[in-house]
Amino acid sequence: MKIILQNIKKLVIVLIVLILLIIIGISSGSRDKVSNGENFFGTVFSYIEKTMYNIGQTLSNALNSIQNISKLNEENAMLRETMYKLKDENRMLKDIVSSQSTLEAEYKLRSSLKYDYAEGQVIAKDDSSWFSKFTIDKGEKHGISKNDIVIQAVKSEETGIVQVGLVGVISEVGHNWSKVTTIIDENCKVSFRDIENNENGIISGNVDGRITGFFLDNKVEAKVGDELFTSGIGDIYLNDIYIGEISDIIETTDASSKKIYVKPAIEFTNIYKVFVLKVSSIRD
Repeated sequence: MKIILQNIKKLVIVLIVLILLIIIGISSGSRDKVSNGENFFGTVFSYIEKTMYNIGQTLSNALNSIQNISKLNEENAMLRETMYKLKDENRMLKDIVSSQSTLEAEYKLRSSLKYDYAEGQVIAKDDSSWFSKFTIDKGEKHGISKNDIVIQAVKSEETGIVQVGLVGVISEVGHNWSKVTTIIDENCKVSFRDIENNENGIISGNVDGRITGFFLDNKVEAKVGDELFTSGIGDIYLNDIYIGEISDIIETTDASSKKIYVKPAIEFTNIYKVFVLKVSSIRD
């Protein structure tokens, strides 16, 4: 049985070879008309060629699409990298401009100070959202005492004028550190003067980080935007230190005073460097 199958396979192979030779021979002749057999095989081969061609085109297009997607991904990655670099450069330029403005303001402040001072860097802040208290890296060995006044250079965006802005007061002193209680702390009270009407009042911090106050005269003519300076009344603060401006005025039922809200000149959330006026020795 095995021998018969082998012979049949050989016979089939021989027949296929003969058929192919006949087809090649017929195809090589110059005739005007093809036979039915040629037409049949030509149709089959044409269909197969068309199918293979379409498959090839589809695969080629798919490969091109994959290559294009890969190229686009690479370009997007390059664009993202460029964007990040530009953002970093923009941030650095802003920092340089900001630092330059701060340095200029500090230089002008140093030139205008009439009292001995020390420059302190903030090394710790309290846990509140308002940073009403913080610690600096200067203390007793630098000549700082309790109740010394803490200030910062404040530059007006409109006029460019640099003023002495009130930060707060030294509330505790160590050997090489000091704690500062700022004017936005609820335990800090400052006597002020409105330079628009020369009227006096008192401000203090609040638990919500805002500064509130009142005029001693409830009939005073004050308005939003009036600038407030220290009046010098009391035992701690010198006069004419810039506090901020009135942001709101509230009429109260208390006939003896008028309530106000104050926008401080200092940006306490961004504070990192201050000046300490050594005025305690002068008071003594």
